[in-house]
Amino acid sequence: MSLTQEACERLRDAIVSGKFEFGERLSEEQIARALGMSKAPVRAAFMDLRDMGLVTIVPQAGTYVVTPSRQDVAEMSRFRAMLEREALQDALARDPDALVHRLNGAISQMQHAIEVGEWWLYSRADSAYHRVILQMAGNRYLEKAYDLTATALEALRARLQAGEGNFWRRSFSEHVEMRDLIMRREFDAAHALLQEHILVINRSLALPENGLQAGPSARQKGKRRSDEECLAALSAPVLP
Repeated sequence: MSLTQEACERLRDAIVSGKFEFGERLSEEQIARALGMSKAPVRAAFMDLRDMGLVTIVPQAGTYVVTPSRQDVAEMSRFRAMLEREALQDALARDPDALVHRLNGAISQMQHAIEVGEWWLYSRADSAYHRVILQMAGNRYLEKAYDLTATALEALRARLQAGEGNFWRRSFSEHVEMRDLIMRREFDAAHALLQEHILVINRSLALPENGLQAGPSARQKGKRRSDEECLAALSAPVLP
């Protein structure tokens, strides 16, 4: 793994897990110190994170964790719902039993995360569940298109799961029900549940009206993150 890849993965995990806040300015110099590397790989990692939709780079101002608006989330979630509808249709046509088998693995990971109370583990298992649907469709272009918004939506979902205790169990029950509907060959009902499951995020997040912004978060308006806090955020457990 290159230094740029290491920096990108550590920053990605810190952003997705909520260690870095929406709108927070990321200090290239501070992060380089925390990771024990020069600024060059951190700068390159910022570019990769920008392509993932996780940061905004503002010339002469700095790099900020994105702050998605309601419109951004609505557009991303509708895009995701459209892709997963097609992916589920193709996956069911190819091999519904194999799909169920793969979904069972992700469900087991979700159940473990709930039992140990680790919401970031649940978020990763949730993403793995939906990734299975894309992979079982057998269309690499669908999966590439899905990647355009997958990481940004994972960051949003992780914050929702962390802030609402019942969200975990409601989300988990819907994943299990979807699997059960596929087992019973109730494919229309599975499609309908999948769409509702994806689009519920539009009603669950309090976000600004405007588009992706680069501006001060609550942290930026107060005390700046110390080197120790930066190191702690980047040393958080790496998501599996």
